[in-house]
Amino acid sequence: MRLALVVTLICAPAIGHGALAQCAPATQRLIGDGKFDEARAETEPLVKKNGSDEAALHCMGRIAEARGKSGEAVDWFEKAAKANDKNAQHHLWLGNSLGTEAQKANKLRQPFLARRVKAEFERAVALDPTLVEAREGLVQFYAIAPGVMGGDVNKAKEQIAEITKLNPMRGHFRAAWLAQREKDVAAEERAYVAATTAAPDSVVAFSSLGNFYKRQKKWAASMTAFEQILKIKPDAIGAHLNIGGVSAASGDNLDRGEREIKQWMSLAPKDAPSGNYFAAHYWLGLIYVAQGKKDVARTEYEAALAINPKNEDVKKALAALK
Repeated sequence: MRLALVVTLICAPAIGHGALAQCAPATQRLIGDGKFDEARAETEPLVKKNGSDEAALHCMGRIAEARGKSGEAVDWFEKAAKANDKNAQHHLWLGNSLGTEAQKANKLRQPFLARRVKAEFERAVALDPTLVEAREGLVQFYAIAPGVMGGDVNKAKEQIAEITKLNPMRGHFRAAWLAQREKDVAAEERAYVAATTAAPDSVVAFSSLGNFYKRQKKWAASMTAFEQILKIKPDAIGAHLNIGGVSAASGDNLDRGEREIKQWMSLAPKDAPSGNYFAAHYWLGLIYVAQGKKDVARTEYEAALAINPKNEDVKKALAALK
């Protein structure tokens, strides 16, 4: 069980700076738009023309990883690293893809793959000490892996210190992650607050702090953090949805919560993540139930289920109205 957790957490792909720079700008856009077949059609001829074109090989790996074909991605990144062993991005992404493969592997193969992930991240850091993403991978590995596989929480903290020098906000985020693993709520709070101090104009920092307080059911503090986002960036419409979510979870300020969610819905682009629309309808349902408006709540729950038919929380909420 523990090993599976190691593999899962150390290997979520992280986009390093310059990760897509290996691909031509047009190909980068295709990958970003999810047009993977077209991206491959642009890149494959480059590999056929020159089998040692490290940028093209890396780009093929990125396309495969984005398509969920991690085994194929490993092959491409290995070829890219063979073409140029001193490119940190090749090793970072090879580590990412190996990690994804490890999640699918049997228990006998997982330790071997996990050690390879660690080795690739370490190689990436050795080649480019400023590569935060590789250091973040090492933080997760050192914090979670058993000692016999190279795990060491002190090494994780050393990496966090280095990340904080390079990017204070991200360093504090890593510290918060480690504190959460260690169930040290006070340290986790300090880390998130430190992130907002390090990056006082960051929507991400205050959003993370707001979500932390929401998990702790510190409703007023959560609301304040999300309100700060609108002061920093008035057009950050996601803050309206989050404020509504706090209202729905706490049962406080229900009228405001309704207004905030409806404001988000009126401003959100049509291509906003479906999960956001799901949350909006679900949270409106909770608010309407608290207001005694069961018929309207039912409509919102049904709208949420139309987006995510398998969500058990909404199913239970809807059944409770009958």
